[in-house]
Amino acid sequence: MTVNLEPFASASLPASLLGAALISPDTACVVDRYRIQGYCVDVRGDSLTFGKPGEGPGELVMPTAITRGPHGDITVSDTRLNRMSRFTPEGVFVSSAPTGGMTIGLIRQTDSTALTAHMAPDDPVYAEAEIHLGTGEVLRKWLPDPSVVACRTAPGPRQKKIGAAYPAGAGIVHVACFGEFLLWYPSGSGEAVVIRSPTYRERFTSEEVIANMMRARENNPGGFDPGYTAEDLRARANPWYGSAGVDTEGRLWILRLGEDEGVYVDVYDLESASLTGTAALQGAVSMIDILGNRLIALRRSDGLTDDEVDWYELPED
Repeated sequence: MTVNLEPFASASLPASLLGAALISPDTACVVDRYRIQGYCVDVRGDSLTFGKPGEGPGELVMPTAITRGPHGDITVSDTRLNRMSRFTPEGVFVSSAPTGGMTIGLIRQTDSTALTAHMAPDDPVYAEAEIHLGTGEVLRKWLPDPSVVACRTAPGPRQKKIGAAYPAGAGIVHVACFGEFLLWYPSGSGEAVVIRSPTYRERFTSEEVIANMMRARENNPGGFDPGYTAEDLRARANPWYGSAGVDTEGRLWILRLGEDEGVYVDVYDLESASLTGTAALQGAVSMIDILGNRLIALRRSDGLTDDEVDWYELPED
């Protein structure tokens, strides 16, 4: 059953955003990759910025993820500096810590350690890792087990059976087989809850997009992924799911990507590992985050105007 959700508040955000997080039920924070800073806005439209370009304390070079800290503070992960920087809800810099790799989100944080979605140079995929906040040492990590799922679609060139990972609630969800399966790892358990997606269907890149990518490669031979051929691109399945979160009732809400007929979030009961429903959101949503019974949805612009963030109250059942 599909339920149409209506936002109860909206606010404008700078364009070109990477990462979005609810740091309180009423306040959303994002990372602006062009201005290289953080930006927060609340349901009343009040806003603040924090961080600035640079490599010093409280400064950023390539911020790619933002999450809520343990006391409502803001944690920004910088993939170029390999560190996490913490700011107060008012945007004041507190401290930084090395990560020893690429960190895409914070799961839980104490005074001395943090659980993160993390990938070190020797990891094949993102893992759940416990990192010492003083030294950046990885104290322990849990890698997903690829043997627990069998894909209908074989991975294409440079693709992995288990790909994207998202911090969600007190754990991490991995998208396997491009969305055919979800692997839910409750924090620190090392055991996966395997969820098969009944809404999944195989999607491949259109010929129009392939032609545009090949044209761009010809114009810039040394650019991104210069070794790809058109046949390689045709063989690569596209991801099915995006960002995710877990609400107060233990339900996983995960954004379904790239459907022509609308933007949807599939809702799974984690205890039974089953789909319980689907919610339709407003506009071209690119990412979501959940805190308690609140969901924010980031609506991407055309890159020339401000983006929008919508607040939703999640239904109880």
